Amino acid sequence: MAKTTKKMKLTAKADQTIKKSTAKKAVETKKITVAKEPEKITAAKEPEKITAAKEPEKISAAKEPEKIEEKKVEKLAMKEASTVEKTEEKKPLAKKATAKKAPAKKTAEKKEPAKKATTKKSVAADKKAEPVVVEEVKEEKKPVAKKTTAKKAPTKKATEKKEPAKKASAKKATKAAYIKEYEAYSLEECIAKMQAMGVQYGYDDYTRILLNEADDKVLIKNIIEGNQIKEKGFTFEKDGFDEELIPVTLKKVKETMDIKAADFKDIKKDVNASMKTKLGEDAEENAAEYLKEFKICEKLLMIGQRKNITTGEEINQLLDIDFDAFLAHFLDVAYQILPSWQYDDVKFYEDFIYAVLSQFSDLYEKYQLRVLIDVADLYIKHGDFYHGDVCYGYILRDNQIKDYIYYRFAHVYEDIDFNKAKALAYESLQFVDGRYTYYQNIMDIINK
Repeated sequence: MAKTTKKMKLTAKADQTIKKSTAKKAVETKKITVAKEPEKITAAKEPEKITAAKEPEKISAAKEPEKIEEKKVEKLAMKEASTVEKTEEKKPLAKKATAKKAPAKKTAEKKEPAKKATTKKSVAADKKAEPVVVEEVKEEKKPVAKKTTAKKAPTKKATEKKEPAKKASAKKATKAAYIKEYEAYSLEECIAKMQAMGVQYGYDDYTRILLNEADDKVLIKNIIEGNQIKEKGFTFEKDGFDEELIPVTLKKVKETMDIKAADFKDIKKDVNASMKTKLGEDAEENAAEYLKEFKICEKLLMIGQRKNITTGEEINQLLDIDFDAFLAHFLDVAYQILPSWQYDDVKFYEDFIYAVLSQFSDLYEKYQLRVLIDVADLYIKHGDFYHGDVCYGYILRDNQIKDYIYYRFAHVYEDIDFNKAKALAYESLQFVDGRYTYYQNIMDIINK
């Protein structure tokens, strides 16, 4: 500070060079060099006291406040040339700084205690170094203001998120109310309202699409897009129905269906589990297994009828099962269970199993003869010998595998009428000799 006061006695040209060199230093020295009466300013001995203290020098060494003050002084120097006006402008700056001094210290106390300690020491050392302290206060004020604004932003966002949440909950409540209203309608009313929305489906159309597609979301999307329901803008308040009616209608149709695409996974599991099951000594468990497999086979028949599937291979591809193996297992279970059931059960089974074979051509060719013989045996075991004998007579006329057919015919009578069994075995020798596979089996019956 002492060196700068000596340079103030130079000429006007030297003053300009001094301004450039001293621009990076303290702000007060620049303003003083512009003054025309340097004697009054140099007469003050206060700056010497400031230089004597070591602690204010450390504070003035901060780079950031010096740059801020330099920009302010340069703007003032460009606008006004007189030293009187500059000294007048210097006073309000100090007032403003002191006016804002209190809140800046409060913020500094909360967030930057280290800086607060240094400023207190500098003030205690020399009360006349207030301009220097003011510069430090300005330095602390700007980052504090930025931090407070940064914290306020998330609070605004939080308040903005509450409003959409309330709107979403209100929409859910109204949606639930509409669905409850739709569920009170009958199936016929739902279909009629769907037709009013432009979906010209009848009951059979809904059963068809539910048998072809298992995913309800896909069905709903296809109905909405295919009939341009969103574009038409139906609302419950205005029309009495909207797109929320679609899932309710599909649900009501499902409740009336015996089989649908959504059941295919369960059918696959049941088929695989049944093929691993073996009959035991418990009659009730055996009966339950037969009924279970009967229902599975019935579902497979319905799938074939409603989807126009005519081969077991197509069923295999659709459900990823082995229909051939499952049917063979079911025939074994039925042959063991039905002799102990009622006669009407045999007749019902006969009609059902022929329906299955007539639906799937490849299975008909493979299992036709077996089913005919099994049904004839069941009639005989239930005491309907006439019906059973007629069935065997029909089979023998139209089939060349006479050794197997005669063996089965004689074998079924072994425990019922052994004499008749032997007579049938002798009768078979007209057509069967040692070249046939079941010749020895027939001879075993004769030799008993």
